[in-house]
Amino acid sequence: MKIYYAHHIWKYGTSIEVFELSVIKNGFDFEDEFEIVNPRDTLSQGISESEIMKQAFLVIDQCDALVFSTISGVVGHGVFNEVMYALNKGIQVFCLMGDDCYLVEDKEIFKDIIFKGDNRVYALVNVPSEYTYN
Repeated sequence: MKIYYAHHIWKYGTSIEVFELSVIKNGFDFEDEFEIVNPRDTLSQGISESEIMKQAFLVIDQCDALVFSTISGVVGHGVFNEVMYALNKGIQVFCLMGDDCYLVEDKEIFKDIIFKGDNRVYALVNVPSEYTYN
């Protein structure tokens, strides 16, 4: 199984990234060999965002699943585009929440799109009730 790990670049090279990678490794029952594809290592970083996204889509096409994480329940436009691309391609998508990953059942995963007229789009994640804190 090959899993694409979609996450914000602020997490690249941090202890948060290491933790999230361990959650992915521990969160799935892998009977066969598996690979976690980290865009930090796989995608060229010194090129335009549109070119990076083209590369990301090509890599996602080669994956069996995508796991994404948020920053306080929000994703930026890169992760948003990666998630929507995978969902539209019929690739399983999981949301990393705390120390667990849950399967995204439909395209209604994002409950609110924040767009201010520039190229920055952010989306709030529609988290299942069992993962909300009261």
